[in-house]
Amino acid sequence: MRAKGVILFVIAIAMASVSVPCSADDAAAPAKLSAMDQLVAKLPPDLGVAARKWLHDSDKDLKALTAFSGGDLEREVMQAMASEPDAAQFVIGRLPLETPETIAVVLKVVAFDSFWVDESGITEALDKLAKSTADEDLMLSYMESERVLSVKRIRESLTERIAAALKAGDTKEYEKLAKADERWLMVQRGAMLPSFVRKPVPLFTVKDTSKPVRIVGMGDFGQGSAGQKAVAAEIVKMGAAAPYDFGVTFGDNFYPTGMNGIDDPRWRDWWENLYGPLKVPFYPTMGNHEYYGDDGAAAELAYKSPTWIFPSPYYTYLAGPVQFFAIDTTEISEAQAIWLDKAIAASTARWKVVYGHHPIFAPEHTKKSGRYMEYMQARLWPIIRGRVDAYLCGHQHAMAQMEPREGVHFFMSGGGGGALSKVSRKVDGTLFAESNFGFLTLDADAVKMTIAIFDTDGKTYASEVITK
Repeated sequence: MRAKGVILFVIAIAMASVSVPCSADDAAAPAKLSAMDQLVAKLPPDLGVAARKWLHDSDKDLKALTAFSGGDLEREVMQAMASEPDAAQFVIGRLPLETPETIAVVLKVVAFDSFWVDESGITEALDKLAKSTADEDLMLSYMESERVLSVKRIRESLTERIAAALKAGDTKEYEKLAKADERWLMVQRGAMLPSFVRKPVPLFTVKDTSKPVRIVGMGDFGQGSAGQKAVAAEIVKMGAAAPYDFGVTFGDNFYPTGMNGIDDPRWRDWWENLYGPLKVPFYPTMGNHEYYGDDGAAAELAYKSPTWIFPSPYYTYLAGPVQFFAIDTTEISEAQAIWLDKAIAASTARWKVVYGHHPIFAPEHTKKSGRYMEYMQARLWPIIRGRVDAYLCGHQHAMAQMEPREGVHFFMSGGGGGALSKVSRKVDGTLFAESNFGFLTLDADAVKMTIAIFDTDGKTYASEVITK
């Protein structure tokens, strides 16, 4: 920084010796502030200094942040800095000065980003904050974050043992440890799911495998919003004209934290009343929001209805010429990875379709917002690449189609009713992307499989006929 200052000083002296004519308006015009300068000017002094030092967002993203003001800006900056390892100690030290809303979003990052597990003193800091706050809800939030990080550390040891067993070719030990990891994963999530509930049900058949099949699918929908109702109405209308055999969901079925129980009134208002008129069953998957509350995932598994069949967090079934693999992508346990690999290998179906919540490839508008894809590309992609025909998902609240890779076709239907997300059509491999509400359909027979994306007016956004 010192060398840079000397250079600027020399340039200033040189320019002072040159006579440059200028207008009175030019002389009076203030210097144009950079996006970072504008951001810092709006923040409390200590947070502004920290942002200048540690915030590494692009100029475009910084410019977007400057549109916020007051508490909203502070929350956005603190959330962004919580993803910067070098800023970790500052972020934790500043939490007592923040609003409960800001603390909540920061703690979500702390529980998610892997570097926090090894951050020095983080567990002690969270424990101290939990004991010192007068806010009972904040106390519980601090405790939850402390629990997640502690269990993650325990699972690191288990992960090392699993890797060693796999390397040594000890299948018995590998599968035993993978089963144990499944239980520790539930402890980490706090999802209150016993081990036997996590066990996938055996392969079952929904429709005669010699018959064609037609399904509808949507994700990220359960808000009771106008968007959800518009999507549901068009699904019902289209289903009346060309009936579906069944439906699937791509997770985040109910906001903000899944259902509170099997008697939650949202089952009636946000599910049965909207999709019940189809008179077909849906086969759901979990999203990350199902795990934001203690009972959300358990309630969705326990609910029984002719319209809602959720036999286990991950499962597979036959329908016409298609074998569907419904997976839980919030974190793909070793046990689930083993199961999926074996289930795909054993399948003799004409078409193989995997569906879950998180995309492997998507038109995310920033690298940070799409960080989960790094995990999906490392964890799920090696299992399905070149082995299945399609991967269907949600999570990004938008509709998209990505170009096929190694025989796998990618469709995203996350516009089921949740607040819409930004998309970037410039992301490599994007064939179609629209920040809008909608759903998809899949039709398959022995010759072809057609997947199409629709808006709330029944207009076809994108479609593809797949043959082989």
